[in-house]
Amino acid sequence: MNDIIVQLVAAALGSVGFALILKVNKNLLIYAALGGLITWGIYLLVYEYFPSLFIGNFVASIFVGLYAEIMARAKKIPTTVFLTSASIPLIPGGRLYYSMAGLVSSDGDMFAENAKATLLIVLGIVVGLVVTAIFTKYFYRIINGRGKI
Repeated sequence: MNDIIVQLVAAALGSVGFALILKVNKNLLIYAALGGLITWGIYLLVYEYFPSLFIGNFVASIFVGLYAEIMARAKKIPTTVFLTSASIPLIPGGRLYYSMAGLVSSDGDMFAENAKATLLIVLGIVVGLVVTAIFTKYFYRIINGRGKI
């Protein structure tokens, strides 16, 4: 249980740190932290029941997309402010590092294992964000009465 709390706090702090690098307004940092914390919490929960890197990241990135859309409209700022900071916990930095380390050190097993995991994570994130973007585009088009699907 303590491990999960540490992971959630680290996800929130990582999101805030990245939001600071992007010069996000200080009034919005709590929302960046909340987005990162919930994103990582959803990933951990989904991965617990469906131990797949793709599915865990896919579901968590759907949350990120919806969270960013809702917060952007609520705070009247661009979606990317929340999209980037809340998705930071999902970025496969360690896996990418070990992929490159395996490649450079000619360790084919290390490279293959980590490169495959990196690609599954990235694919899950991308597909989740694309699904969310398409959904919200058509949702708002229907709500605003500007056409049919």
